[in-house]
Amino acid sequence: MVDLTNIHHNGIAVADVDKAVADYGRDLGLKFAPVRDFDPLPFWTPEAGAHTLRVRATYSVGQAPHLELVQGQGPFYDPANATHARHVGVWTQDLKGDADRLVEAGWSVKAANAAPDQGYGVIAYLLSPDGALLIELVSTDLKPVIDDWLSGA
Repeated sequence: MVDLTNIHHNGIAVADVDKAVADYGRDLGLKFAPVRDFDPLPFWTPEAGAHTLRVRATYSVGQAPHLELVQGQGPFYDPANATHARHVGVWTQDLKGDADRLVEAGWSVKAANAAPDQGYGVIAYLLSPDGALLIELVSTDLKPVIDDWLSGA
């Protein structure tokens, strides 16, 4: 079961991650880890299937939940797309099991690191049946990588 006490971050899509870091840092008093470039990032969506895209991202540093700023290609990362521009990232030890349970409950897979029939990869975005909540399931396999990233700020 997805445990919302394991929230790691609240993510927003932005048009310019460097500008967002400066603006949110100044306006909200936040510090951010260095921006990372993921190019190519393996990605899957129902509309495009398996493909790659470029994403630039960072997290605020300090205690979780972090603010994640993501600048990416395509409609999924378009900041004007309100449904997919904001999400809650939750750690999970069983990404495939949790994603499959949500799908069985009526949630829809909007994007993932791999196709559902390939286990979703290490991240999966699922939208609630009412369209009000987008959750990013994040495999705890990524925790050491993300912790290392955040410690380098």
